[in-house]
Amino acid sequence: MIPLIVTSAGLAIGGPVLAIVTLLVSLIARYRNGRPPAPPLRPVLLVLLVELRAGRSTLAALQQASAVFPGHRELALAARLATVKGLTAAVDDCHGAVRSLMAQLARAQRSGSAVGDTVRSLLDADIAADRSHRLEQARSLPVRLIIPITLLVLPGMVLLLYAPSLLRLFADLSAPLS
Repeated sequence: MIPLIVTSAGLAIGGPVLAIVTLLVSLIARYRNGRPPAPPLRPVLLVLLVELRAGRSTLAALQQASAVFPGHRELALAARLATVKGLTAAVDDCHGAVRSLMAQLARAQRSGSAVGDTVRSLLDADIAADRSHRLEQARSLPVRLIIPITLLVLPGMVLLLYAPSLLRLFADLSAPLS
């Protein structure tokens, strides 16, 4: 989404050449480490929750979620390791957000608690964290807008308010001289 916005701004400001340059720069900046960003975990949690509430086992739900999201490499690796080694042993070889998910699933399976409730609590925690992050961004917006308002809007308002009176003053001062 951000490359599209940057490219549109480049097209509006400098035409097609600047649009192409801004698109290339934004794509290079986005993928500069050689890997695309990790896919979000919330859709995986939703699929797991649906599968578990439908009565499937934890391993079958994990395999179905990895089949639904083939681009999620960490999830596919976790499902493959859980199939071969078992859910508890697969936790050690997982990385990132999938590791915490696998650890929670293994803990729920070991303790005998409802795995669906565990996934639901993980989903609720993810939604709460996302909401908290969005609220934090919204609260910092006025501070981040001070510079654009000061540099762009304030000079225009000053000109709009004081330019007519300054022009009249200069006209009144220069009238006796001519």
